[in-house]
Amino acid sequence: MLNNRRAIRAGVISAFLIASACGSTPPEDNKSFDDKPVTGAEGGKGGSEAGKGGSGAVKNRGGGGPISEPSGEGGEAGQARCADCASGFCLDDGSCVDCLPSNDQCPSGQYCSDKNECLPGCKSDATSCASGVCDKDHNCKHCIDDSECTQGLICSSGECTPACSSDEEGKSASCSGGLTCCAARCSDLTVDSQNCGTCGNACAKGQFCGRTACGTTGAGGEGEVCVECHDTTLANVCSVAKVTVILDSSKNTSDGNRVPGRTVGAALRDTCPNGPILTEAEQDSVEALNITTGRPVSDSSELLVVAGGPFFQDLEGYLEKQKITPLYWASDADSTAFRKNSGKNEVVVSLPFAGDHDSHDFFIIQFMRDPSSGSLILNVQGFWLSGTVAGAYLMTQGVLPALKQQDKAWYAYEWTDQDGDKAPSLTEIKLVDSGS
Repeated sequence: MLNNRRAIRAGVISAFLIASACGSTPPEDNKSFDDKPVTGAEGGKGGSEAGKGGSGAVKNRGGGGPISEPSGEGGEAGQARCADCASGFCLDDGSCVDCLPSNDQCPSGQYCSDKNECLPGCKSDATSCASGVCDKDHNCKHCIDDSECTQGLICSSGECTPACSSDEEGKSASCSGGLTCCAARCSDLTVDSQNCGTCGNACAKGQFCGRTACGTTGAGGEGEVCVECHDTTLANVCSVAKVTVILDSSKNTSDGNRVPGRTVGAALRDTCPNGPILTEAEQDSVEALNITTGRPVSDSSELLVVAGGPFFQDLEGYLEKQKITPLYWASDADSTAFRKNSGKNEVVVSLPFAGDHDSHDFFIIQFMRDPSSGSLILNVQGFWLSGTVAGAYLMTQGVLPALKQQDKAWYAYEWTDQDGDKAPSLTEIKLVDSGS
């Protein structure tokens, strides 16, 4: 334990040496995620010629220059070439069609086929899918519901597949990868909160389907996985097969949150009884997230570890904006605060911007599940980097060794350096509040 603590403290001190890059100005998360800098063209020119000798309506929509309306190109007599088409689109020979693949204006959830018809499916525009990725067959990669699949397919365990028949209920014959047919879907019974362990065994609201120790009645053979419905509380954070640390380097050029994130991930790998696989990924490359919006698209087989708050961490920004997190980060002109996402947005803790934040900070540890995808997320964040480091230290030295006692979804702590080393210890950390 002593060598482990020295190693953690050494990592903490290294993090603080870097912290000046993240903490000499307002805190690491000193802006709302809505204040991210906007890139790309700002405003466009007010007009454009519609075509030689023709007239075509053009509107400036303020963000990317002129956009031609689907009235078509100008004609020889000054009339829009497709003026007689109800859709506003026509082929080179003048025949009317519903849409053009080269200018896909089909409604959301549809795409323009090679036969110029709007059909169910996604567009390759990074906005049609929760994951942000539309495959060539116009099915969303890592789908989360049926609306992301082409006609005749349904979303099963993140993939668009044909429905299985009622005769196959509870069987695996027509489902690949060890999945089981449940209510026409190929389901992973080890993570599906609607079919946890067996078809039809749905977890209650606020629960997820995760691993548990096998009892004497279900010990079975080698490799068997036993699961049950767990409350979404910190005590159940080890009920996963894989831990992925999300790194924020696309927005944070220093090591910053990487150190505490990796510390938490390694502690989960080494402490959790089932020994989850540990990986890490940059937030702009990981398949578990939409790399543009930060929306999670994994399931409860994977725990996403996020160190830091919504300005640097896109995943945390998405969750807070969608009010999925128990607590969220907020600020005014003089101070920053963690508020509840329920009721009247009550302030849990707050801290003025002014002060010695290398020696004093508040931090939160919160565990949550995205209801749409089933993704599980563990977030540790302080107002300043020093608080995030203290939170990672507490996870390894205080929370995980006594995990069964952590029966709440979130905890708020205060850290005050008392021995002048600017590194946390258990005696310097005080619980302020907790809740579910």
